[in-house]
Order: sequence, then C-alpha cells, then structure tokens
Amino acid sequence: METVLEWMNNVNERPDLLPLWKERPIVIFIEEEEGVVPLTVNSNEIKIDYDYEFHRQVYIQGNSRVIKKILEGEVKLTSLGKDNGSVKGKLRDLLYVESLFLLAK
Repeated sequence: METVLEWMNNVNERPDLLPLWKERPIVIFIEEEEGVVPLTVNSNEIKIDYDYEFHRQVYIQGNSRVIKKILEGEVKLTSLGKDNGSVKGKLRDLLYVESLFLLAK
C-alpha cells in the first residue's frame, strides 16, 4: 500500500503526465497482500476513489514486490507472467495504464 501511495503522489506532483491523459477516467484496482486500492486516474489527478461505477476498470494483482516493479515500469502489464500475478481489463485500457507506468519512471 505504501508503494502505491508513493507512486500516486509522485505522479500527481509531475505537471507533464496527467494533462496528457485523455478525458477517459480509468480505475486501477491494485491488489496485494494488504488489500485492494482503487486508484482513479483522470487528466487532473490520481486519487483513491471508491466512486468508480461508470469508469473503465483495470485489475492488477500480485505480491508487493511485483506491484512495486509494475509501478516502477520494470514489468509490463501485457507481459506479466502467471507466476508473478494477474491483470484483467480491456487490452486498450491495459496498454493505456501500462504507458502511464512507463512514463512515470
């Protein structure tokens, strides 16, 4: 959870990333040992948000080590091995979220 919050704060502090995000809110559900964190991403900010009923959804599950590598852009969502975790969502949304992780490095 701490890694997720740190990543969220770092991205929110960067003025160059989120304005590029199209008006296409996505909720990233990150599940690790400590529980599930729903992060809503839009062109203004990333925030923990439980009001995500109408947004596109991406689910990422793994242990804290794998989640950290994903957030740091070291492991791509689209090439995550089954032994390391799992992802679920439309391919277009997965690629969109994966690009955010890579650009936020």
